[in-house]
Amino acid sequence: MKPLIPFALSLFSFAVMGQKFHTDFKYNDYLNKGIRIQNSYPKGGQKYTDPYSGKEYVYVIFWARIINETASNLELEIHFPNDSFTIPSSPNTVFNLFLPKEEMAIEKEALYNYGLDINSVLNESINKPSEVTTTTIHTKDSYLFYTVAISNKGVNGVIRAGFELEKQDLIYKINGYKINCGRIVSKN
Repeated sequence: MKPLIPFALSLFSFAVMGQKFHTDFKYNDYLNKGIRIQNSYPKGGQKYTDPYSGKEYVYVIFWARIINETASNLELEIHFPNDSFTIPSSPNTVFNLFLPKEEMAIEKEALYNYGLDINSVLNESINKPSEVTTTTIHTKDSYLFYTVAISNKGVNGVIRAGFELEKQDLIYKINGYKINCGRIVSKN
């Protein structure tokens, strides 16, 4: 029996390491039936220095995929607040969120920072308000995109974040803290 324990643990670790995403929400309610949202684990945790102010930040990069398994096109709108915020689990850490314009591809999942040139993205975005992102996700198609969180310092422990739906409202959760950030609406 004892030899089975290490074998089972090694199988479990391979299964966990092989997962490409942290959460996978499949919606079956009346409003969202056929919408699926996958959110990645974070990459990064490195320092970024603003070349204009010299201020240092810690960044983490996530990706999300919204899959349209419905018979209608979906309109996705995302807008992050321009204001900084704190989360209850790290009250002395101040966060800002960014939506890079670069497209994510699942093939980039294994790359450093998911293949995102973080210096280029933050150099362009750091001192600007977050733009509204609107896109159409055609039926039986998906949309992959990055989210970058920067903070004045790292968090104690792990950081997890991702998108979820509450009715048609898109919510971004970062370590359980909810941010209303958009909508997903069926276009009949």
